Amino acid sequence: MTETPALPGHLIIREPQLLFHPDRLQDQSPHPLNGLLRFGPYSRGLINTVLDPIRIATIYPHEFRERVRNIFTELERRHQPRERRNYLPEFPGFSRVFGLRLASAGSGMHVQLPSSLDDEIAGANKPHLILAEALTKAMNQVFSFRHEFDVLVIFLPSKWERGFFGEDNDDFDLHDYVKAVNASRGVPTQILEESSALDYFCRASVMWRLGIALYCKAGGVPWKLAESDPEAAYIGLSYVLKFSGDEVRFVTCCSQVFDSDGAGLEFIAYETNDVHTEGENPFLSRVEMRRVMARSLALYQRRHAGRGPKRVIIHKTTEFKTEEVDGVFDALPSTEGIELYQIQQDTLWRGVLIEPGKAQVRKALRRLILVSVGHIFSLEQETYSSGHRAMLLKRLRGSTTSKRVREFHTRSLSDDSQDTAVGTIQFDRFWLCQR
Repeated sequence: MTETPALPGHLIIREPQLLFHPDRLQDQSPHPLNGLLRFGPYSRGLINTVLDPIRIATIYPHEFRERVRNIFTELERRHQPRERRNYLPEFPGFSRVFGLRLASAGSGMHVQLPSSLDDEIAGANKPHLILAEALTKAMNQVFSFRHEFDVLVIFLPSKWERGFFGEDNDDFDLHDYVKAVNASRGVPTQILEESSALDYFCRASVMWRLGIALYCKAGGVPWKLAESDPEAAYIGLSYVLKFSGDEVRFVTCCSQVFDSDGAGLEFIAYETNDVHTEGENPFLSRVEMRRVMARSLALYQRRHAGRGPKRVIIHKTTEFKTEEVDGVFDALPSTEGIELYQIQQDTLWRGVLIEPGKAQVRKALRRLILVSVGHIFSLEQETYSSGHRAMLLKRLRGSTTSKRVREFHTRSLSDDSQDTAVGTIQFDRFWLCQR
């Protein structure tokens, strides 16, 4: 008998409750923006709160002085949403949301890049090197006043897009370069591109994103998960390949470490050539994986009075090879629970809502569609017309009890992404579909 193919089962994961005050446990909401409007940010109830005002330093093109001034003026105005109205509330102004002000840092902390940079980038064979050098000089100037500002904002016009990325054999990314340089110096940095921030049509969306980003980078905590494991650490791994011709010369290994609330984020990066590659995917040796895990653990302990986590969840976008798994367990011999996950964002799966009795599938869907009889997801009509991206989470190793319902803290794939998605599942592999 021929077996009838069957799609895997599904589970609707409810949005988690977010907490907006350290003592008033009733100040909770599943919606981060509505929660901020109703209760204010979480860290406003802490003793060591964010200093008022948040001092902003800037780097901007020669003709952007007025636009820089305008965007910070916008942050104190009201803005009605023009997109995603089922998610975005009105933005009432930065000080009304967060209870403190934004202020321009003092003289010397605002660098206007020269007008000659336009022609240099336009005529250069390697424009990314020209732009990177100019920004590095400007960042060095601002860094000399490090204790006199809180966040550095860098404005990038669309006409410099040739310098945002390297050539075919050069995986340079200007955004990553700037963040890496300033992370090593302890300088919180916000990059604003002309097309996605200054010219974006929905100003409420921009103000919410920018306001939360500036508040967080100044040391604020807008919200926390109401329920989380206080003794868990999360480690995200990523790699950047450096080529010499067609050969991989070395790999930059990046590790981000944070606690179960998403707070205390630490970042380390170092270069190694002790790797092997499969296609464009690098895999560390046992020794190198042990080294990066030991450094990540040290970061966590430094922020938690020398105490190590009882549970460590490690994730990356590629599978864990045997040597990598061994290196992880070598570095964490005293940890009670170790779980390894592959998070694959680019899959062929798509999710759509199929009404009972309706068989029409929209032509806009160009990839494999996850369908079933009846409702799959409770979504607004306008939000699923083009299909929903799915993210595959695969548990590769786990030392906790297999029958235990596992909790996953994941970043939403939607445009209004916040670190708020949480759910439980009992399978080793499942798909999270974008809401």
